[in-house]
This record gives sequence, structure tokens and C-alpha cells, in this order.
Amino acid sequence: MKKRVKLTILLLCTIISFQTQGMTTTHGTDSSSNKPTSTKTKNSFEFTASSEIESTKNISDDEAGSHFLGDEIAKKMYLYNEQYSYKEPVAPGNSATKTILRKPEIYSSVRKIEKYLKKQVKEGDMTTEIARSQYDKVLDVALNILDANTESFEKRLKAAGGDRAELLDIYLHEVKLEYLN
Repeated sequence: MKKRVKLTILLLCTIISFQTQGMTTTHGTDSSSNKPTSTKTKNSFEFTASSEIESTKNISDDEAGSHFLGDEIAKKMYLYNEQYSYKEPVAPGNSATKTILRKPEIYSSVRKIEKYLKKQVKEGDMTTEIARSQYDKVLDVALNILDANTESFEKRLKAAGGDRAELLDIYLHEVKLEYLN
């Protein structure tokens, strides 16, 4: 009987520890209803950033092409594509090339977010200005973290499982860029 009680207590402690592990919550009260509230603190990723990544001023409109969110986003997309992908010959002497992606998890998440925002704007769920602002932040993050150690950030993106809204939320709310002067 004592053995069962000890096992039951051990099992309960284990369950409680798994439930609280990794979830830091802060408790307060909602002033309007006096109900207790609980908010989950998100992981945050901090990266150093340059205020001038690579100037988009040197990119012509012809090089950048057009983008549904405007010319400045088109120029940043041009930089993004130039920096995150490069071509490599398939075999020596063969003119065929294959495209190699640097940090494919980040590359694909930015592309998914772009498609998500385009759909939101098209369906009228989001204004073009909000989409432009949000995608500008996503591109700033992507352009600044190319040479940083992003292993944990990439794991977080992978854990989102391709959920486009969650990917956008990660870039907007979980990443902090520390700009150098």
C-alpha cells in the first residue's frame, strides 16, 4: 500500500513538472472583469543588425522588378534572393546549374509568409499598408541574420509546422534586432 502511494505521488509530480516545464506564465487580473489572466511569455531571439544592411538605393527598378507590396519591398526581395541563393554547376563542362539555398528553413518561411500576406490582402482581411509593414520587418530580420548563428531560430521555425500565421508571428514578436550605430 505504501508503495502505491509513493508511486502515485511520484506520478503526479512528474505530470505537474511536464506541464510546467518550458511554460513561464505571469498571473495578474484583468481590470475590467477581475478575472485572473495568464499570459505565456514567448521565447525571444536576439540578433545584431546593421541599420544599412545593403543599401537598396543601388538597385534599379528594372533589376528589382515589381512586387504587390511596392518598390521598396521588391528591392529588398531582390537582395533577399541574391543573398539566400546561388547557382552552382551540375557537373564540370555542363552548362546546367542548380540553385543552392543558404539556410533553407529561413528562406522557405519567408516565402510562405509572402504567400500568406498576399492571400490576406487579396481576401480583404488585411490592408496593403499593414502587410507591407509586416513583410518589411520579416525581410529586415531575414537579411540581417544570414551570417548569424540561427540554429535555435530555425528549430523554432520548423516547430511551427508550416503554419503561415504562426511563422509571421515568430518574425514579428519573437525576434528582436539590436541595431548597431
